[in-house]
Amino acid sequence: MTRSAIKCILAALALATLAACGGGGAARDDGYNAFLEEIASACKPLIIGDDNMGQAIVFNGLGATQEHYNSFLGQTSALYRGGITPEIYRGSLTSFVGSGTYNAHSFDCIVAHLPVKPAAK
Repeated sequence: MTRSAIKCILAALALATLAACGGGGAARDDGYNAFLEEIASACKPLIIGDDNMGQAIVFNGLGATQEHYNSFLGQTSALYRGGITPEIYRGSLTSFVGSGTYNAHSFDCIVAHLPVKPAAK
């Protein structure tokens, strides 16, 4: 599979995730928005590839390529809600957004700030 095909698939996945999360407004907020604000502050510099996702969170997308930011939001939402594992999260964002000096720091910090889920009974 070519790199452009992978990017298209990941973009479609990100858009589908965003679409699934939209429309619920405040009633859908399960702490995700607060989580985004927390990682924007706690994980400085929150940079993936060449995109400053921390700045983009604070300034409504400014600081990142729009497609990369949309993918970041979609993948981070899926991670936060337990839809994907941290390993898939790291791999898919690195494939789509690109590698960079701060990727490992950013991913480690995001994962460290995920809420602890209660153990299954």
